[in-house]
Amino acid sequence: MQRRALLAGLAAPAMARASTWPDRPLRFVIPFPPGGNFDITGRLFCRYLAEELGQTVIAENRPGAATVVATAQVARSAPDGLTVLSGGLNVALNALLMRDLPYDAERDLVAVAQLTTVPYLLSVDPRLPIGSVAELIAAAKAAPGHFSYASFGIGGAAHLAGEMLDRMAGVTTLHVPFSGAAPAMIEVMAGRVSMAWTSLPPALPEIAAGKLRPIGIGSLERVAFLPEVPTVAETLPGFEVVSLNTLFVPRRTPEAVIQRLNQASQAVMRLPAMQQAMAAQGFLAAPPMDPAETAARFNATAGKLATVIREARLRLE
Repeated sequence: MQRRALLAGLAAPAMARASTWPDRPLRFVIPFPPGGNFDITGRLFCRYLAEELGQTVIAENRPGAATVVATAQVARSAPDGLTVLSGGLNVALNALLMRDLPYDAERDLVAVAQLTTVPYLLSVDPRLPIGSVAELIAAAKAAPGHFSYASFGIGGAAHLAGEMLDRMAGVTTLHVPFSGAAPAMIEVMAGRVSMAWTSLPPALPEIAAGKLRPIGIGSLERVAFLPEVPTVAETLPGFEVVSLNTLFVPRRTPEAVIQRLNQASQAVMRLPAMQQAMAAQGFLAAPPMDPAETAARFNATAGKLATVIREARLRLE
């Protein structure tokens, strides 16, 4: 009885804080520079989240060290739900790619809600006689090492997509890393690289102009933006490479605050204006998920890429 009373006494302040949350402005930490996918999505999300919560939400760009700078900042923040990370799969994968991280994702962070899914897209130089993933695999088997693929950096999702395709298809292609999606696509359009893995938004204008030929989507289902383009999984069952924009808070954040933030995030993502804006950017709004479902989805998706990292023995240092 005395122990129950003690526990109730400890829980009361946390419950009181949760009932008044948020009583101060929220910091929404974006681990990328302004103008990218996460920044565009995040700033629009902040606008509507502020209206939903009745509190100011400040978008803060903290790029650096493959998202480590922003992730470490949030991991070290007070567990009050007022500092939120808009994180991708690097939150988990950096532990495999780097040594001596200043945070432990499993110990220090908890997933709250998934905002969007951004499938990766495989596009080829239109001058190549390749119109499908099956044709690419056949050609790559006939000429090992002849075909090259551009990505936006070693250890990134685009690089891992190429490694995953090589392993699942039993082929060998050459990885050519660039500093971003734009220079990667330029090299493919110029015919100096065979193909590129990119997220959908930067590729859509070039596809519409006939400068790139899309042959495979990295999601498990086809997307409305390019309904005629099959998934890679239709040729290689189980293939999946997507970017998940997931919200994280420090691990000891009160459960009531986590639930409130999850519900507010889902409400924002259901807004027609938000849905339309996401579609215009080439993003897929995530289906409604509670925090546990969000964590399970994040871990399952990251797990596929973690396997590739281990098998390829990739390191960033």
